[in-house]
Amino acid sequence: MTPATHLHWFPITIFLVAYGLIAIESNVGLYLDRTAAAFCGAVAMVLAGSITAGQAVAAIDWGTLAFLLGMMILVAHFQVSGFFHWVAAAVTRVARTRFELLALVVFTAGILSAFFVNDTICLIFAPLVLAVTAELDLPIAPYAIALALAANIGSAMSVTGNPQNALVGVAAHFTFLDFLAHLAPVSLVGLGLELGVLAVMFRRQVFGPLPKRPAPLPVKLQRSLLWKCGAAALLVLVLWVKGYSFPLVAVSVAAVILVLGRVRSGEIHQRVDWELLLFFASLFVVIRGLSASGAIDRVVGLFEPWLAGRPMSQLFGISGAMLVLGNLVSNVPAVLLFRPLVSRFPHPHFVWLTLACTATLAGNLTPFGSVASLIVVQQTQARGPGVGFGEFVRVGVVVTLVTTAAAMGILAAEYALGLHP
Repeated sequence: MTPATHLHWFPITIFLVAYGLIAIESNVGLYLDRTAAAFCGAVAMVLAGSITAGQAVAAIDWGTLAFLLGMMILVAHFQVSGFFHWVAAAVTRVARTRFELLALVVFTAGILSAFFVNDTICLIFAPLVLAVTAELDLPIAPYAIALALAANIGSAMSVTGNPQNALVGVAAHFTFLDFLAHLAPVSLVGLGLELGVLAVMFRRQVFGPLPKRPAPLPVKLQRSLLWKCGAAALLVLVLWVKGYSFPLVAVSVAAVILVLGRVRSGEIHQRVDWELLLFFASLFVVIRGLSASGAIDRVVGLFEPWLAGRPMSQLFGISGAMLVLGNLVSNVPAVLLFRPLVSRFPHPHFVWLTLACTATLAGNLTPFGSVASLIVVQQTQARGPGVGFGEFVRVGVVVTLVTTAAAMGILAAEYALGLHP
């Protein structure tokens, strides 16, 4: 074990300050946002001599960044094609009652988030949900909260569902089907539980016929581009199922669709979340500096008995840690903080899956637990009296506890059946 000498407290202090700023920005707002805080922390690690510039570059998981970038480019082409607006229009056309509309919002957002990233689904669907509820004179809260919670729950089932899953999928070398097979039951059960909780807590607002038929949503569908996007997405899935590298497939297909999609590159670049990529890169460096301090070895030494314990104790411990950390600093930094520890566990496959799904589900506790929830809440408030913190938490706490308990039960059952190596 590396002793924590006086000099080693420099990187520990930098880490604590950086994560403290991330927590403050995530929860109350700060002029120095979480990306800037992480970037400054990464630079400070190098300037303080905690790690060299070469070590900082080596610390960045370029495979994860390439995977995220490739998927962002593909999803951006789907956005331009009008696919998501077409789906939203179909949802409003099918719904006949308030509860049907709620159920369609939950399962449509949840399933789409599994394959197109939860943040993207919330960015696109939040304005559409607000427009429909305003036109029909329906309360905003049940449907907006349903969208945010469902996007997070649904995203848990796939490596393409959210950034933390991408990190886990690349780091743990999961196959696409392996990840999906283990966590799809968690998400599908979770979406059903969410719908049940919403039906009970908003029972006076979500039952009964719609006041009128909503006007058709305007949709400009570029069919040629959509066909190309569909073919590209199918190619991605086939290559992943065949066992090819997540990052290599993602960037290769992204390059192909950039050429064949015939969309102006600038329009695609505007839809790529460059801030998230910088945030990830910076956090990799910050965590590398923390590791160099000896702090991670010290923590491992203190909790060695727990780390080597039975899988069920690890399941409870990780779930509790993610519930706290995910809402303190958001789920991506929480997963990155745990990442160096996973190899120390005796059942890393089981631990990776537990980490991925519980970190995602914990993001539903408050609006600050995930970017997807923040997007929805901010868009409702931008249009007048929207969803408040207390209103979200009242539902979020119940949904988080219920879905996390269900996830733990499903993962425990899978382990008992010998489905985890």
